[in-house]
Amino acid sequence: MMRQTQITYDSLNIDFDPYLFPIFKVIIDMELATTTDIQEALQYTQPAITQALNKLINKKLVTYKTDKADKRKKLFRLSVKGKEIHQKMKPLWCIIDEQLKWLTEGSATSLTHRLTFIEDQLNKKSLSQRILEKYNA
Repeated sequence: MMRQTQITYDSLNIDFDPYLFPIFKVIIDMELATTTDIQEALQYTQPAITQALNKLINKKLVTYKTDKADKRKKLFRLSVKGKEIHQKMKPLWCIIDEQLKWLTEGSATSLTHRLTFIEDQLNKKSLSQRILEKYNA
């Protein structure tokens, strides 16, 4: 799914790594987040959070300032570019969510039957094709 999402982003010339999505989304939701806030929200390790934040900073999607009360603490927020890319991706995320729900919801007599259904659907048309068709419609 991550690979298909990356193909979708690349097709739309969106410079974003889907693996950064959870941390990016926490910052969007909180508006101002510390590494501790992110860790509590996602249960990621501190090194994983730091690595993802560095990638977001390098892509100029996130900025930070030092907390005035505690100089050890950094407060992360979306940059102007981060806000722009967020607005561009919002409708795309809705379509991704819709397509994933369509593939994974429904009744099946067993997990094997459900997985077979998903596999059959993705063999007919990839997730990225499904997303791009809806997005371009």
